[in-house]
Amino acid sequence: MSVDLVEVHGDLFHPIWLRDNCLCLECRHAWTFWKTVDISRFSERSSIIKEVDLNQESLVVLWDEEPGHRSVFPLEWLSAHAYGRQQISPRLVHDHALWDAATWTDTSPPSHALADCASDGGTWAEDLARNGFVFLDGAAEDSVENFASRIGPLQPTEFGRSIAVQATPEANHPVKSGNELTPHTDFSTYLNVAPLLQFMLFIKNDAVGGDSILVDGFMVAEHFRKDHPDHFERLTMTPINFQQVYPDWEYFLARRRSIIEVDRSGNIEGVFFHHSHTCNWDLPPEEVGAFYEAYFLFFDYLRNPDFQLRRHTPAGRCIALQNGRILHGRAPYDPSSGGRTLIDSYVPWEYFEARLRYRQFNGFYPAAGKKYSGSGLGARVI
Repeated sequence: MSVDLVEVHGDLFHPIWLRDNCLCLECRHAWTFWKTVDISRFSERSSIIKEVDLNQESLVVLWDEEPGHRSVFPLEWLSAHAYGRQQISPRLVHDHALWDAATWTDTSPPSHALADCASDGGTWAEDLARNGFVFLDGAAEDSVENFASRIGPLQPTEFGRSIAVQATPEANHPVKSGNELTPHTDFSTYLNVAPLLQFMLFIKNDAVGGDSILVDGFMVAEHFRKDHPDHFERLTMTPINFQQVYPDWEYFLARRRSIIEVDRSGNIEGVFFHHSHTCNWDLPPEEVGAFYEAYFLFFDYLRNPDFQLRRHTPAGRCIALQNGRILHGRAPYDPSSGGRTLIDSYVPWEYFEARLRYRQFNGFYPAAGKKYSGSGLGARVI
């Protein structure tokens, strides 16, 4: 049977793609699900379908090969991998709940006891994926580090596996003072690393002032796009240089990326902003003025209290946030009024997404090995 395309519930699949993606354990490694069959080595590079059938759960294809071969594709798997529309993406698509300050007027921000959270997912992870942040209570330094390291390997920084942030008289870094920190993202700006899952654990917080500030960068970016479409496009299309200089260590770290990153469909994928680290723009001199207009206006949006969640963070609470969507900062505080110490640690956001993706899709491959019973429904071949 010479078949150009196979249609399953409105989705079209090419026979070569179906044969290449056979899920059976003759074509896949049983543990890793790696492909173990290279169809480019077949004598006939165009895969020929002998018979095709559709039941309530699967598409079944019999191939005209010697020896014969059968492929079973769960319908959910086909739907998730259908090309030409939304499918499983390198960046897991969440049902984002965009928020601003008013969101939390009558609703408490999501919080969970760390002891009740599983590193492979659960309600806390769903809240984090939906809102971009979650509060984890009853936390200590060792418990947070152990929890984070079970999600994925900790991201090393120039400060080590974790960073203690507290005001000191001899502080040589603005973060280790009592100064205000405007909303920003961390290492994803000037280090060439992926977006990060950040854990901000408060060990002590007795100082006057110093409220934590969280901003949903996706919400701000959407408002900015609606209000100022030309400025929005300028920020997405203009790579800018972020940099960090450490004279003590003789480091000059630098990275170039856009402040707002979108995918090919225009969906916002990331917001990366740290005014203290911005340096240069990849623009002709005559366009710099227009860029600054867009840049400063977006900065005003981030500093607008209407977009900010402000809370005093008590000792024993950890803020887990998507660094690349949620920007964080702090109000100024008086170091002489009491101690304020937090521990920062990071895991690449990709590992958190990988946990969620595994929980969502791991049943596809074992399901492919289920015993087939034809239904007579028939798939349409074109």
